[in-house]
Parts: sequence; structure tokens; C-alpha cells
Amino acid sequence: MEETVRSKNRWLLAALLAALLVGATWYCVSVWRAAPSMPLYGNIIVGVAAILVLVAGCGLITLIFYTHRKGYDESARSNRPPRE
Repeated sequence: MEETVRSKNRWLLAALLAALLVGATWYCVSVWRAAPSMPLYGNIIVGVAAILVLVAGCGLITLIFYTHRKGYDESARSNRPPRE
């Protein structure tokens, strides 16, 4: 019984998220079509900015994995006895 309720809740959540995705996509496309066209240099600037954001994001994620594997994310420890 409990498993069927969880399954039903997951389907409802998936349907809600899919509806939100469809609505957001529809809104973005309608705004995009209503806006005036951008000149070529504007498209180039947006493309370069998108590439830079992608490179920065990938670099930060790589840095997170690197520091985690090297142990830099561990909490600080000391061998000294605590003060009284």
C-alpha cells in the first residue's frame, strides 16, 4: 500500500515538473519570437559569453573534484592534546 502511494506521488511530481518545463519552454519561445532580431555582432558576443561561462563552470567543477581527491576538503586535525 505504502509503495503504491510513493509510486503515485513520484508520477505526480514528474507530471508537475514536466508541465512546468513545457510552460517555461512555451514562455521562452514566445518572448524570443516577439523580440527584434539581434545583429551579427550581438550573436557573436552571446556565443563567446556562453562558451566562457561553460569553461568557467567546468573548471570550477573540476577544481571541486581535484581538491576532494587530494584531501584538501578534510577537516583540520591536530596531534596536540586539548588545552585545559
